[in-house]
Amino acid sequence: FNAGSALSIVGNGQVAERAVVNTMLSSAAGGLGGLFFRTAVWPGREWDITAALNGVLAGLVGITASCHVVETWGALIIGLCAGIFYILASRFTIRVMGVDDPLDATPVHMFCGGLGLLMTAFFANPDFVLEWNDGYAESDRKTYSGIFYGGNGKLLAAQIVEILVVLCWVAAFITPYFGFLKYMGWLRVSPDQEESGLDDSHHGGSAYPEIYAEDNIYKSSRKLKDNGDVENGKSSTPESFSDLPKPSVSPEQAKTEDVASS
Repeated sequence: FNAGSALSIVGNGQVAERAVVNTMLSSAAGGLGGLFFRTAVWPGREWDITAALNGVLAGLVGITASCHVVETWGALIIGLCAGIFYILASRFTIRVMGVDDPLDATPVHMFCGGLGLLMTAFFANPDFVLEWNDGYAESDRKTYSGIFYGGNGKLLAAQIVEILVVLCWVAAFITPYFGFLKYMGWLRVSPDQEESGLDDSHHGGSAYPEIYAEDNIYKSSRKLKDNGDVENGKSSTPESFSDLPKPSVSPEQAKTEDVASS
């Protein structure tokens, strides 16, 4: 969609081409930045594919505002910064804001989107700006130039104002909506459904049937042991997982039996 925003190839071919190349470079840099920064910050961890994939998204979001007005080296820097910033924003969202965002949509789209707007004010090449919109006067060149190209900072101020306006607009419409959902009790599911997982409770089946089968075997074994202990006058609470009887069927067999019975 970044290239599609050029609206036409005829006359805007170079703009569309630049948008495509910068988008791909930024996404790649974002993935690498997120992956390596997460490993550096939390040493001893395995390579985190989630950090890499969301880093790619962070790079895509971060470059969207400026994909047509920055050079390739600028796109790489923006993507790398977005991937690193995503990791920090993810920690900030859960630990400081107290928002449980399992998809990390807030760090990727809100935080990295805002970062992308600010980056535009630093990396915007005035020649590329004029190529896209020739309505700007040459005498105002410093106004629409990025700071790294001799800009006077007015573009940065405009980007900050845009971020504030978007935040206020979204908050004004979304806060009452989510407030109503919370008041009606529709904002989150019950603790039991959270424990079992929404795949099973809301979408008709487990996303991980192998794990689900093993869990069913454990629960069945625990139930059998509890019944036996009650009959013998013992406590129904197992002291450890090793106290439970070993299942007589494998997870694959249990999965087959569950399918057959359904």
